[in-house]
Parts: sequence; structure tokens; C-alpha cells
Amino acid sequence: MPAIAHNFSTDAGNVSALRTAYPAFVVEQAGHNGPLLLLCEHASAHVPSIYDGLGLSDDERHRHIGWDIGALALAQGLASALASPLVYATQSRLLMDLNRDPAASDAMPVCSDQLQIPGNVAVSNIERVRRQQWLYEPFHEAVDALRASRSGRGLATAVVSVHSFTPQISGHVRPWHVGILSDQDRRLADALLDVLRSQPNLCVGDNQPYAPQQGVYHSVDRHGQKHGLLNVMIEVRNDLLGDDAGIRHWTQILSDAIRVACSQLGMT
Repeated sequence: MPAIAHNFSTDAGNVSALRTAYPAFVVEQAGHNGPLLLLCEHASAHVPSIYDGLGLSDDERHRHIGWDIGALALAQGLASALASPLVYATQSRLLMDLNRDPAASDAMPVCSDQLQIPGNVAVSNIERVRRQQWLYEPFHEAVDALRASRSGRGLATAVVSVHSFTPQISGHVRPWHVGILSDQDRRLADALLDVLRSQPNLCVGDNQPYAPQQGVYHSVDRHGQKHGLLNVMIEVRNDLLGDDAGIRHWTQILSDAIRVACSQLGMT
């Protein structure tokens, strides 16, 4: 394959080769019967060498713009604690954000937190289709298959997407330790907010630091809300997930809260 991404041809063989060489997702604990279907769309900062780092340095790609720092470890902790399946992305959100509508302007961001992404500045329609076929479609097909499998086994399922956010962006300080995001269906979000806000040392955001109107609820809407399933998106401030102790602490807080919330909502 050529080294410059937007010079690729669009034949199916190239998409197939990309899927083989650089899979879009991993599924863990697919057969577990716990209450959640966990998603982690921003789990990785990896950019294949054929994309030449999208013109960014390793340090730049490993900032919060390239992935959600600590989110995968947290999602894996929750999957283990709650005996639930997890689907996570293996490539950087900078190639394609799997938590956006593919037609959205920020699905392949040209700029993120005031940093230009050179490899996305002049992405052709051919390359957009290729990334969608390589990354977006297989990830969401895997989630669809898991949801259908769980439904066929009669398992109650809540779709939960796990993310992290930077403490400061564009000069704005974000005080929340954790944010609970929801859209029209607020059942699980309201239950989690009640549990988390009962802990006096936590600053808990309700549709903070993001809200569905910003396009960030795409995956949970597609796989949860539109199927009538309980659904929520969880955002933890990434400086709280910087080491194993932080991961364990937040895994405990959130797994306990999810257990209580699910019990209150009849998912026992």
C-alpha cells in the first residue's frame, strides 16, 4: 500500500486488507451475562504507519485529542466487575470517530483543541468511504451482533459507553469528576446521578462536560435508546485515571453505582 492515505484506491480488496492488518475493534467477554453492553469508542491512540501519524508527533497523538486517556482500562474494569461484554476500538479517533455520525464534520476532525490534524485537512470522498468501511461499519456491526445475541438469550441489557475528558480545554476549567450523559431516555442516567450525588466529595455533571446536542451520543442512541434499552454515557476526568490506583478507585465507584441503579430499575 502507498504511504499516503488519500492516494489509496477504493476497491474492496484494500478495505479488506486494512480490516485484516488493522482490525477496527476487539470484543471481550462476549458470552458474559451481566447487565451491560459496554462500549469504548475512543480506546486507542494507534494510527497505522501507512498514515504517517496523520502528520502529528507521537506525543500529540497521545494527548486527549487522539484517544480517551484511561477509558479502556476503566471500561475493562467495569466489564470484569459486572461480568459484562465490552466492545472497544483499536484505532485512533483521529482516523474516524466511531462515536459520531459518519456524515458529521468532526467524524474525521480537521482540528481538535486548537491543533490542526494535517492528515485530515484534505481527505477525499474516496478516503472517507474507505475509513467508514474499515473502521465505523465493523465496530457497529459487532455491537449490533452482541445486542441481538443478548436479546435472543433473553438478557436485560443497558448500553453504557465509557469515556474520559481533559480537565481543561480552550482555557476553560472543567470541575466535574464524572459526567453522566443522557438524551430522551433518562432512566439510567437519573438513577446514576442520584447514587453518585449522594457521595459528598464528588462533583457530578448532568450532561456535562458534553451533551447529546453536540453529537456525542451517537453510539448509545444507535445501540441503546433506539431499541428501548437503558442507556447512558459516562465521562470521567482523565487526570483521575492516570494510574492503576485511579482506575481501581473509579471502577469501584462506578460499578457500585451501576449495580444500585440497575437494581432500582429492575435489572437484577
